[in-house]
Amino acid sequence: MSEIKQLRRLQLTGGSTYTVSIPKTWIDELQLKKNSNIILVKNRNDSITIFQEDQSKKTNAIALIGKSDSKESIRRKIIAMYLSGYKTIEIKTKGIEIASTHRGAIRDLVRTTLMGTEIIESSSKKITLQVLTQLAQLSFDVALKRMYITATNMHQEAIEALNERDSEHAEEVIKMDDEVDRFSLYLLRNLNLSLENVQVLLDSGLEKPSECLGYRTVVKCVERIADHAGLIAKKVKYLDSQINKKILNEIGEISKESLIVFENSITALSKRDYDMAEKVASSVTKVIEKEKKLMDSLKPDDNIAIIKLILEDIRRTAEYSRDISEIVIDETVQSVIEES
Repeated sequence: MSEIKQLRRLQLTGGSTYTVSIPKTWIDELQLKKNSNIILVKNRNDSITIFQEDQSKKTNAIALIGKSDSKESIRRKIIAMYLSGYKTIEIKTKGIEIASTHRGAIRDLVRTTLMGTEIIESSSKKITLQVLTQLAQLSFDVALKRMYITATNMHQEAIEALNERDSEHAEEVIKMDDEVDRFSLYLLRNLNLSLENVQVLLDSGLEKPSECLGYRTVVKCVERIADHAGLIAKKVKYLDSQINKKILNEIGEISKESLIVFENSITALSKRDYDMAEKVASSVTKVIEKEKKLMDSLKPDDNIAIIKLILEDIRRTAEYSRDISEIVIDETVQSVIEES
């Protein structure tokens, strides 16, 4: 335990400054020197954390690929390095040219998925990516808000495409999912960095590392809501005939209610409002009841299977919104309880 925990006495130096000594072995392991700058953070749990001023250790990562690697395998590898926080990512081969299909897949990934990333060097045997976007340029709250707005727009436009039975409009909705994925990976990257670097944590607007777990769940919920909007749009092209107008109106009403729940869950999160989050969690039941009632009233026809799947996508939007509200409840429960 002496390697990770030691008891030290607080000393009074002068009239108003307190000091505490740090074991020399720790100083050596952290490569600190005399006059090195360190950051002290007063945590909400009445503890104090000391960090190095510069914790940027993950700078460069190299991934070797071969002809036998699939495009998806290379994609997963690059995304994993991006999420890990590396600033520069090199994709190299062992003395052979990078296949044109692999090169195209890497370019598409950078263009459509990895926010703030550019190809800064490209040769026959190596492609170098650099992550240029910093958290200070796009805060966590701003990125999450944009992600939420895009997911909401996807849902609304998917319902419009359904009403119009417009396959081209539906195809445009599906493409919007790339933007949500970009924000999702960007936010997950910064949450991972926040666990290692207190400056990123503070810049993100979070107060303690434990909040990163909850916000990671929030990001995944918004991503899933966008996925379900995309699924609604995909089903438009499978319609054999126009859906009954009355049923379309009922689908539209349930859709609106699910989006209201979604909006309120994000508002409760930004305001850290326990009471609002509690109301959101309770309101989801009404959306589910209306969805079930419409399900039970459907009569067999050519579109009944598709309608049921669309209603399930709408219901899942409300359920993921409830998951977000429960994160808020967990994070703010201290505001409504008394400790004895």
